[in-house]
Amino acid sequence: MEDWQDIRERRIGQAEDIKQIRRETGFAVNTIRKYTRSSSPPERTGAPTRTPLMAEYEHDVDELLKDEPKITSARIAQLLRAKYPTFTLGERAVRVYVARRRMYLQPKEVFIRQVYTPGDQIQYDFKDVKARIANVDVALHLFTARLSYSTAWFGRCYHTEDRPALFDGILRASVEFGGVPRDAVFDNATTAVDKVHRGRLRSVNKHFAAFTGALGIHMQFAAPAKGNEKGGVEGAHGYIEDNFFRPLRDAASLEELNDELLAFCRQDRSKTHTSGQTISERLDSERRDLRDLPRILPRPCVTDTTRVTKFSEIRYKTNRYSVPDRYVGRNALIEIFADTIRVVIDGDSAAEHPRLFGRNGAMLDPMHLIEPLKRKHRAVERAEVFNNERFPQPLRDYLTRLVKRDRDTAGKQFLRVMELLTRYRLAEIVTAVTKAHERGVDDPAAIELLLSQNGTSEAPALSPDDLPAAAKIVVSVPTLRQYAIGALKETAA
Repeated sequence: MEDWQDIRERRIGQAEDIKQIRRETGFAVNTIRKYTRSSSPPERTGAPTRTPLMAEYEHDVDELLKDEPKITSARIAQLLRAKYPTFTLGERAVRVYVARRRMYLQPKEVFIRQVYTPGDQIQYDFKDVKARIANVDVALHLFTARLSYSTAWFGRCYHTEDRPALFDGILRASVEFGGVPRDAVFDNATTAVDKVHRGRLRSVNKHFAAFTGALGIHMQFAAPAKGNEKGGVEGAHGYIEDNFFRPLRDAASLEELNDELLAFCRQDRSKTHTSGQTISERLDSERRDLRDLPRILPRPCVTDTTRVTKFSEIRYKTNRYSVPDRYVGRNALIEIFADTIRVVIDGDSAAEHPRLFGRNGAMLDPMHLIEPLKRKHRAVERAEVFNNERFPQPLRDYLTRLVKRDRDTAGKQFLRVMELLTRYRLAEIVTAVTKAHERGVDDPAAIELLLSQNGTSEAPALSPDDLPAAAKIVVSVPTLRQYAIGALKETAA
């Protein structure tokens, strides 16, 4: 390049003689004339490409790649060595040649750029992530929804990847975006699809169809093993994992983690889109084209039926949940949400518990068994409701001390303290029991006294006299005087 520039400058710019240029540069006259005539710089022409030694085995390599497209170059080299004793080429030579033949025989898929309009499409997907919750490493499932036009996304983590989590994620994303677009894309997970037929035909699960129908979402399903059909949300997953979950995210609870993820989601919308607008500005314009949510939102839960056992419990997926003892033996409807379990019996909300995600666990409320334990106070000592890991350790220690002191009366005394749950929170009772023990007292009356002295009891019922005048309803006192006068007139007549 430099020689070409020098010759052209001297020959064209300074009109030097060709022979003089030849003497000073050493180039041939024909080369100087060629450089003078050419307005384009010369291209380097190297020696012809050498035929690789692997070309001798091209037929074998092609046959192996056609029969098994995912075969590795190391395995191909191993097979060639077994077939040809004279084969001595190294691993790198085989790897480079196989990669070249693979690209020729199996060209990569072409991607088509898509153009989206406001309110056109949303994509849903789950991804496995890890976080540290309360100093324990936990495997979580990240649900992500992404609008294809504005590229705004919403994310939330769940303990499971089941229908309640999917329904909760879709509903929360719809509320966050302020509506639903015309189409939605999801994969063929069993939470939504019962069976995949040929083409785009799917047998959709009835629970999923009912929920998405209530929101007015027209659901489309990606082709099996075709993640590119929802590439937007796949890319959002990678972005969230790289920028939020790395390094390992630490939070006190899952709810705190989700609050931080929501804040990160909203902050990310301040970035500038390729159109020159911010993602937040595009989202604001897209909201005008989203379908309005129904006035009454569907509940993000699935239901199941069961019977209350003789232990005053219901069972769901090997886990047990307590209900009040008056419902023993009756049929119950279970509403399973992403993080809670609600038990409905004869139209009444009988119990509500945090949902358990392990196996063979128990979520027991002491208040559900107070009445039967009053009649069976000897069972208090070994009752599971007071001897499980979720029951506060200070209260378990308190029960142990009562049993050691007097086993015959321990159950009755302990239940007197448990009955305080009708007026005080469990944490307040634990504090009072701990303070009483520090003072060398375990008497239930002393614990109740400490609670009342701390003023932590529930506020008394509000009296009408305590209400402001604007909140009072003035009811006129009826008088019967007019009726009495009318009656006297009739008598006189």
